[in-house]
Amino acid sequence: MTPSIQIIYASQSGRNQAIAGHLQAQLASKAQTLVTEVSQADAFDLPANDAVIVVSYTFHDGDLPDEAQDFFADLQEVDLARTKFAVLGSSSKKHIHFGRAVDYLTMQLNSSNGEQVADSVKIDQDPDDADWARVDQLAQRVLASLAE
Repeated sequence: MTPSIQIIYASQSGRNQAIAGHLQAQLASKAQTLVTEVSQADAFDLPANDAVIVVSYTFHDGDLPDEAQDFFADLQEVDLARTKFAVLGSSSKKHIHFGRAVDYLTMQLNSSNGEQVADSVKIDQDPDDADWARVDQLAQRVLASLAE
């Protein structure tokens, strides 16, 4: 059976939307993928997926994006029932709390009984070749976890 992976993203500049699209392209041949902008995502539907990948920017100096606030609040009420997940996102090292939204989302998905299958990835601004390699590695780890 083909696994299902939902990719949820928050993007202000377009960077994280591009990362979500890249992930979908990497995963599409091996999994059924659905890409959803975070304000359209329903946290209560996440356990229906085999895996979830969340891609988010960090707003200002360490905040979750405004459009991710409702999703994050709902995550606090969801039992992910060991749903596999990974989190990544583009941020700026100019900010004191570089990529903190990635940390918040990772902690909450773990607290919601999710199973983290890849280390979180933080990207400074636009991804370079090394960053794309880390994104690809995250995608491969998610796929490998579904084969276990």
